[in-house]
Amino acid sequence: MKAILTTTAMTLALAAPAMAQSAMDTDGDGNVTLEELQVAFPDATTDTFAAIDTDADGVLSDVELQAAVDAGLLPAG
Repeated sequence: MKAILTTTAMTLALAAPAMAQSAMDTDGDGNVTLEELQVAFPDATTDTFAAIDTDADGVLSDVELQAAVDAGLLPAG
């Protein structure tokens, strides 16, 4: 039973950034823009966005969002 709970918790924790991205991605293009990020996180600045946008393509991927959560730049969940 404990193993099932642990597995479930890990699955939910890993899925949270993907769910968060799809909730932020209001136009459904698979990426998050500065404007979409600011709807979810009103205090996010252009500097915050630039720090998260590690490939500097002007949008945030699920990998970049997960890295931002891991680095403490964005809250988990």
